[in-house]
Formats: sequence, structure tokens, C-alpha cells
Amino acid sequence: MLSEKIIFALNNVDDSFLEEANELFDRPAATQHAVNKRTIHIFLIAAVIALLLAACAIGYSIHQRRQQELRENLKIEENHVAGYKEFEEAPTPDKTATESEGKTPSIQLISTFREGEFADVYFSISPITREEAWDAIGLEHKNAIYVIASNSSKLDDAYREIEKDKKGLYARYPVLPPIHVDEYLRPQETREELLAKYYDADTQSLMLKTEFLLNYEAIDWSKPVYMNVKIIEMASLATSFDEPIEEFWARYDPVCIRDYGTIPVSITDTEYISADFGEDGILVTVPSDNKVLRVLRVNIYPAQVEWQVTHEDADLIFNLPRDDDEAFHRGYDQLLEWLAIYDQVLDGSALILEDGTRVKLNPSESTPYEDGVVSLYSRWQSTIDLRAVRAIDILGQTIPIYNPFRDSKE
Repeated sequence: MLSEKIIFALNNVDDSFLEEANELFDRPAATQHAVNKRTIHIFLIAAVIALLLAACAIGYSIHQRRQQELRENLKIEENHVAGYKEFEEAPTPDKTATESEGKTPSIQLISTFREGEFADVYFSISPITREEAWDAIGLEHKNAIYVIASNSSKLDDAYREIEKDKKGLYARYPVLPPIHVDEYLRPQETREELLAKYYDADTQSLMLKTEFLLNYEAIDWSKPVYMNVKIIEMASLATSFDEPIEEFWARYDPVCIRDYGTIPVSITDTEYISADFGEDGILVTVPSDNKVLRVLRVNIYPAQVEWQVTHEDADLIFNLPRDDDEAFHRGYDQLLEWLAIYDQVLDGSALILEDGTRVKLNPSESTPYEDGVVSLYSRWQSTIDLRAVRAIDILGQTIPIYNPFRDSKE
């Protein structure tokens, strides 16, 4: 980082120079004229240093600035965060004739950040005009940026076939980091501000984030994974609720407007705290509904808490009967009721840190279900220091958490 270089340079100034400079200004007025010439030399040296620092700033690429901003926003160094990995800037491709000012479409992988079963992938694409970027991220877009991942590096050849089979492929629509759904639905002024922050006109590059679920069975993350980015025409994906899924896949042929290529993606292991509450778990009664929820386990990551819970209706609401309309709608109503309860429990809970700080938890972004256990994921935009976690408060019930990071230091 440029700031680190400046601090390093200042910290390594010899103390004798500082003492000598101090003496210059402490001398009586009658003798100060004798050192005026030397003082000018000192200021000239300072000016040269300033010019050198300015030159360093000029050489500090947009790729490096984006990495620095991510580190600062996520508080990577401050909170000793594992699971974050940065990537060097790839060489600029040779220019060939393309549809956008003669620049070769390319992807730059910026960093990846793993949180349990989720991985955020930050990247940039270029060239993309400001108008194209606006159109691709807008609510009423006619084109869309489309990300697919696979264990196969030949995504261009297998693109349509893999999608039709729904095997070995993971498709996502990326968003502007660190945007969440509520920000995405705001009016155009907010999107204008976001573009001003994440779009660079000089390089015609747009910074994006996509999120992968690592336990998604189509991708084996223990093997090499490749990511392809395209701009596609949304009309080519248009469908309706009445169209049979077989017919949709039979005619599936997305119109590609620009292909930014394929790059390898890798993630790194992360640290977390796991609190296991046994087979019976911790009973949590939701006052508004008089429902009982059992919290079996809590996994705490730097920017996420994973809850593993169960209740008497879990199997019913996540295995709705398809051959009985009445039972289906009854179960679906219960599902909606329980989704509201999950949010109520998370909204009324918080992590408690060593200094007494309460980190409020957010409603769950997803609710996967397996073998009677519902997983709830509460995420936030920055990180916490795992070494500071002391307890968790669930609807006013404070539960101490054994912290191996803190205890190992004592």
C-alpha cells in the first residue's frame, strides 16, 4: 500500500536529522541567518521526496487501489482475518480489434474472501463503457453480466451443454461490492454513486463481486475451478411461469454480447469458532408465536455467523407434499411463518465482544435444510476480530462461548 510505504519512509528517518532540524529553529534570532542557506537545502530535499512519493502514487494501479480499499473496508489486517486472498494484476492482453475502442476483453481477479460455505470473489472486467455498466446493473436492464463457474476450463465450448444438463456448472449474477439487496433496489441516484465508486473511466473497468456457495454439489472446490464472465442479452433468457422447464432448456441459447474470457479461481481456508450445544441444544422460545426453536450449533466467522437449528415443523416445511394441494399450501404457510421466526431470532441476537461491544446480527440470507437441521447465515459487510468474541446473546439469553484463539493466548 502507498500509505505503508510513506509510513515506512518516515519511520526510517534518522533521529539525528530530526534533532538537527529542531536545533535550527531553537537557535537565537541573531544566529539563524547563518543557517538560512542550509535550511533551503533541507526544504529542497523535502520537495524531492514529495515528488518521489507523487511518482509512486502515479504508479499505483487501479487494481492495487481496489485491493487496498477492500483490505481497509473488510478490516483484514486490523482483525487478523484469515480466508482472504489477493491476486497479482495479470499482464494487459495484446490489443486486438474488438467492439470497444480496440481493447481486448479481459477479467482481473482482485481477491477472494471465504466465510464458511460461502466465498466472495472480487474481480473487474474491461473494457466496459459507463453506459454498458449502468445498463447491466440497472433494475430494468436489457443486458446482464453473467458469471459461470466450472471444474472444466473449456467453458466456452461446453457453455450451452453444461447449462442444459445443470451439471458441473454454477451460474451467478454479480453485483457491485459491497452492495446488498436493499441498496440494489434503491433509485438511480444511488446506482450513480456506486458507479462513481466502482467504475474507472481511464481503464474502462468495472469492479464486481460474485458469491459462490461452496457446498453446491455441481462444483468440487478441492479441484481447480474456472470462472467465465459474459455480457448476455436478457431477452434471450426470457421465460414465463407457464413455460415447462424442459421447453426452456430446449430453446436455451443466450445471446453473448461480449465474452471477457475464463480465469482460474482459488480460495483459501478460513478460521472460525464453533460452539456445540449438544443433541438437545439450547431451547429458544419466540414470545410472539410461542414457538420453540432448538439451537444446536453456532459457527462464528469474521463476517458471518452460521446457526444450525431445528424444530418440530422443520421436516414438514422443507419437504412440502407435491401431490396434495391442500397439504402443500398449509405447509407453505407454515414455512413463511418459520422464515419470519428465523429473522426475529437473528434480529434479537448479537455477538458480545471482550470490551462489551454488541455486534448485531442480520436476518438470514439463505436457509438450507439437511437431515432435520436448518442452517441460517447471518452476514455483515465488514469483519470482527475472532479473538475478541466472548459470548452470544439470543433473545436476551447470554451464552458464553469458548474461544480457542483468546484462551490460547492466556
